[in-house]
Amino acid sequence: MGEAVRLYPLVFTLQDVVTGCGFLAGIVVTGKAVMEQEDGKWWMYGVCPGAIAGSGDTPNEAFIDFRNGYKETLFDIAEECKGFLQFRTAVKDFYAEDEQEASRWDQGLSFLRKHEDSVTDPFKKLPRKKDGEYELGIRVERLERKRESQLKPANNIPDSLAKAA
Repeated sequence: MGEAVRLYPLVFTLQDVVTGCGFLAGIVVTGKAVMEQEDGKWWMYGVCPGAIAGSGDTPNEAFIDFRNGYKETLFDIAEECKGFLQFRTAVKDFYAEDEQEASRWDQGLSFLRKHEDSVTDPFKKLPRKKDGEYELGIRVERLERKRESQLKPANNIPDSLAKAA
């Protein structure tokens, strides 16, 4: 077995609905994060969006804490904004990349590619996403103005977490 993987580059997709002042917004984000174990706890640090982190006793708990922190940030932004256009701009600004974490993500990806045989559970069981299999970004849509025929269960996107490959 090769050298132990300590830093896991991850890709995630999350979908949320947020109520603001006079609007209902749908947000879909595909972003990047790094996960590592520090001082006995697991930490998930956002790359894009970069201003967020989560921790827990297990990788799953760290992801849930990260996810909840992300959602709380969306709620805080909605509370501060007076309308949809201001909200959309603020959410897109929030998505900005953290350059330090982006560098760590790239280093983790390079290391992971060289030491794939050293990946342990639960990361070993995560699906792998290669460049081109995902598109990073954030989409913010105004939902209350959509026609009823546009609102359907096929629009739902489950939360997902994958290791970068």
